[in-house]
This record gives sequence, C-alpha cells and structure tokens, in this order.
Amino acid sequence: NRLLTLASNERIRLLGHMRLIFEIRDLAYASPATVTRAGILFISEMRQWKNFVKSWIENRRDAEAANVTAEQREARAAKLAELFDKYCEVTMLEIFKSFKTVVPILDFNMAQTLCCFLEGLLTEENVGRDESKFEIYFVYAAVWAFGSAMSVTSGVDYRKRFSIWWKENWKTIKFPHRGEVFDYYVDPKKAEFAAWAEIVPDITYSSTTPMSAVTVPTGETVAITFWLDNLMPRKHPAMLVGNAGCGKTAIINGKLRNLGEEYMSTTVNINYYTNSTLFLRVLEGPLEKKAGKNYGPPGSKKLIYFVDDLNMAALDKYNTASNISLMRQHLAYGHVYDMTKLTQKVLLNTQYLAAMNPTAGSFVVNPRLQRLFATFAVGFPGAEALTTIYSTFLNGHLSNFAKEIVEEEMGKKVVQAALQLHRKVASTFRKTAQNFHYEFNIRHMAGVFQGILMGKNEQIVEPLQLAQLWLHESERVYGDRLVSPQDLKKYKDLAAEVAKKIFKEMSPTSLMAEPLIFVHFAHGIGEKQYDRLPNFGELSTLLTQALSEYNETNAVMELVLFEDAMRHVCRVSRIIESPGGHALLVGVGGSGKQSLSKLASYVSGFGLRQVVISATYGVNELKADLQAMYRKSGLKAEGLVFLFTDQQIADERFLVY
Repeated sequence: NRLLTLASNERIRLLGHMRLIFEIRDLAYASPATVTRAGILFISEMRQWKNFVKSWIENRRDAEAANVTAEQREARAAKLAELFDKYCEVTMLEIFKSFKTVVPILDFNMAQTLCCFLEGLLTEENVGRDESKFEIYFVYAAVWAFGSAMSVTSGVDYRKRFSIWWKENWKTIKFPHRGEVFDYYVDPKKAEFAAWAEIVPDITYSSTTPMSAVTVPTGETVAITFWLDNLMPRKHPAMLVGNAGCGKTAIINGKLRNLGEEYMSTTVNINYYTNSTLFLRVLEGPLEKKAGKNYGPPGSKKLIYFVDDLNMAALDKYNTASNISLMRQHLAYGHVYDMTKLTQKVLLNTQYLAAMNPTAGSFVVNPRLQRLFATFAVGFPGAEALTTIYSTFLNGHLSNFAKEIVEEEMGKKVVQAALQLHRKVASTFRKTAQNFHYEFNIRHMAGVFQGILMGKNEQIVEPLQLAQLWLHESERVYGDRLVSPQDLKKYKDLAAEVAKKIFKEMSPTSLMAEPLIFVHFAHGIGEKQYDRLPNFGELSTLLTQALSEYNETNAVMELVLFEDAMRHVCRVSRIIESPGGHALLVGVGGSGKQSLSKLASYVSGFGLRQVVISATYGVNELKADLQAMYRKSGLKAEGLVFLFTDQQIADERFLVY
C-alpha cells in the first residue's frame, strides 16, 4: 500500500518515484512482513572494488598534466591496471584466510585507501612522466593499505606475519632483509627503500615546556605522520585504532600542532551521552555562514575535526549511534540538515581525523562509516621508541644538573631502569574482574617521568638522589594503584631488584632507605621545592603546623596525623602539584579521604571547591558551578581543587563534564 505509518500514528504516502533501500544489517530489527516485501539483490564486493579501481584509473588518466602525451597516458594507465591485477586479489584473499585486522575492514576499503595513497605518491616529482617507477611506489602503498590495520591480536602479531608473507610471495620489488616491510619508505631521490629510522628528526627538550605539549618523533610515529600528510591535502579521513594509552591522541595532537597557517582544528571528545544533536552543535561551533546554504571556517582556512574515542557513544535499541550516522552523512554527502528549519547546510573546507579503542565502547563502528577512513593500527611502542622518547625528555631536563649526574650518564640509567620496571609490573600485575584497574600503559610511564622532571638541580645534586627520586615516582605511579599489602610487597621486591641491577655502584641500604618521601613542601609550606624528607618527625612537624593554620581560617578538622595519614597527604599533594594531575581516592566511608584532601590542597596553596547537592541540582547547575571554577582558575590563574564524592553523583551525566 506504499504507506509509511510513524510511531506518532502520522501517515506518509510514498510517491511513485520514491524507494526505500535497506541493507541486510538494517533489516535485523524489521518484522517478517517488511522483509518479505523487500526485493533482494546480492551485490558482490569483489566486482565493486574492481569497478571502483577501473574508474579511478580512467579518471586519473584523463586528469594527467597537459604535457603528458596520449601514448604515455595510456601506458601509465595500463601499468596501473596490471599492478592492481597482480597484487590486490591474491593479497585480499590471503588476508581473508590468514590475517586479522584490529577492526573489520572491507576489501573495498583497502582498494579505496590504496588508490588514495597512490594519488599522493604518483606525482611528477616522485615518478617522472613514464611508468618505470610505478611498481616500487605501488608496493610501498599496497603494504600500508593492506597491512596498516594489523597489530597484535589475541597474542598473535599479525603485522609481523603479514610482513613475512609479503616478503616470501612478492619478489619483483624486494624489501631489505632486516625488519618488517612497515619499517621502510621509498626515498624519492634514489627510488629505493630506506629505513624510517634514518629520517627521525632529533628534538631538544627544555624542562620549562610541559611534557604533554611535546611529541617526540620515533620511527613508528614518523611513518603514521607521513601517511597523514599524504591524505590530508585531499581531505581523505584517517583513523588511528589501538588500546588505551598507546599514544593515538599524542600522535594526532603532535600533527595538529605542526600544521600550517591555513589549517585550524577542533577536538571532539565522544562520550556515552553524545548524540547527533550534541555532535552537530560541536561541529557547527567554529563555522560561520557563507553564501546561501554554505557554512565554513573563518576566511579561507581549512578545518580539521579530531574525533577522539569515536566508538564511545551509547547504542540505541537498534544498535546504532546517531552521531556516527550524522558523521557518515557529512563525510559521504558533504552536508547535514538543520533540524529546526529542515534545510540543508553544506559544510565546506572541513575534514576528519579520528581515534578509537577497539576494546572499549561499542568496539566497532558502522562499516559504512569505517570504509570511508584509512585505518592505522597503533601498537604499544617498542623498547627502542620508548628509550628515544624518555631519553629526550630526561636528558633535556638533566642538561644543567650537577657534573656527576651528567658524567655518570644517569639519564640513560634511569630510562633503562624505568623501562625494565614497567615491563615487570605490567607482566606481574594482570587485570582481573576484581582488580580491573591493574592496567599499565604509556600513561603510567609518562607519569613516572613527569614526576622526575619536578626535581630541580638545586635539590638533586648527586646521582643517589636522582635514583631515589625515580624509585619514589615509580612507587607513587605503580605502588599506589595496588590494593593489597601482598601486591605492594611484590612490587617493592621488583623495584629493589631492578634498582640493584642498574645502579650497581650505589649501596642498596642508602638507595632503598625508608621513608622514601619526596614532597613540594620539604623546605617549608609554600616554598614549592620538590625534595626528600629524611624522616617522619620533620614531616609531622610541617603537617601539624599546616593543620593548625588551616583550622584558624576554616572549619576545624580534628585530625590525628599518624604515619599512613601523612603518606596520603603527601600523595594527594604530589598529584595536585603535577600538571594535569587528577586523583581518584578509593576507600571505605569515613577513612579520611575528604579531610586529607582538604589538608593537601591547603599545603599546596590551592583553594578547594565542593558542590552542594539539593533536590533540584542537575546538569545545568553543575555546568554553572564548573564555569565559575574555570573563570577563577583560567582567568585569575588561581589554583583550585574540585572535590567531588560518589554521593554527589545525582545524575550519571555529571561524570561526562
């Protein structure tokens, strides 16, 4: 009867020229009556990607520069068609049979990504006007188009397996014997493979810059940045996929920081409550109205949307996320709709970069969106890359320290020790249903080094002090996450073992001397010098004095400062003093979490804010409170601690803000 009845009982008659097109996935929730009325067509994916490649080759041939002769055009097009026939089908079949990608990737997507890579590589500067160099660039692009979405899955390194398979099967263009096929790029001057490691730029780090504002290039990040540079001028979207804390956001932020003047960027953080309305509001934020129905960034700038945690939005009962559908519509058609006026809005000069964790949220995104992206799997950086990253930070920081610290290469030793300890901690303390927070990644290593960078050359004057500082920071980052005395003892044994091995020349008794406590108030409250306190007596004197000063101006806290309580104050104070430091205090009610936080905030010279929950307190009130705090800390540069307890979560959406 061609009548569409909506949930509101409104009826819409479909006109003669209207058709509904479903995909099998969309019919999963339809009634049998709907399914039987749909005519079914089977469309082979293989035929489709071949048609796409054929039309891409023809378009490319027609768009060649005017100084390329007709014979050269035909020869180049024929060579490309021959290369696609030679490599693609066999490789796609092998991937289907033997390899796994971190997220499902369609063959069509691989072919599309390969064509896009080639558009950036087959330029006149790289290949000249004939087709002799086509194959080496084709192989280079194909390896990344087919293998970039592979990583370690269920303990199997599919990227390594793919590399071995490629070297064994394709011998016309040979990769160097050492390393994987992903470790090399084509040097345009010689038209042969060279290692990424050779073109990693060296950077010098000054400890006046926060660590989070610097991205240290390594062989792995240089490769991904190269491909982002290849894709971005043609607005082809790219997605980095990898587990939490492997550096996806850092790579993209590093890229966005170094963009030219013609670009601007906006970061969109997706959370559980993001829907199409909120998503569209963020997309439209930086745009201004142009002629007619067109909208775009100011002037002639190009806008890059960086969508972080792409798959975190909640799915509705039909297994879809409305923000993903909106993003797909924008990417595929270039426009969205104004939901109040029901008019089209064309968003000009905009493009996307995305990052997601395939082990969180909805795990995967709609394949119709996924196929529009070039996908890169980002693994946990190797030991060599981590050494490069943290040596850069630490050696830059230690450059003006005492002569003995520099001469004994303490920076190198501390980096070695930190890497070894991290590896041991990650393999000893595994995530379980009970201890789901036992997950140690790059963020934790960065936390250790960020702590070490708080030590200044006035206080750290000998190698022993630097080694002790490393031990203290490691215990704060790893030890404070552990939930039982047995686990803490196990951790301390691991730390002692690594310390004795790396710092052989130091006496273990002085190195492991207790109490090992570094605080920002070691030289007096308000002095802000990060140094070690030799005993609990001094710490008790300082904190008792601070408590009595606090009680003079605030509601009186009757606290007994025993050893554990003092340690907790030092821990919270250290987190408050760290750039971007946030603490989650876990413990039974009445164990002193709030009182000790108040004292730690006072000791660090930070003001304290709490919200007052009432029956009418909702998301809007929370936003107003947060705005007032931002104004105070952002505009007046006042240090603020926002203390929020689990009883104050009147609405789950509070956690998003």
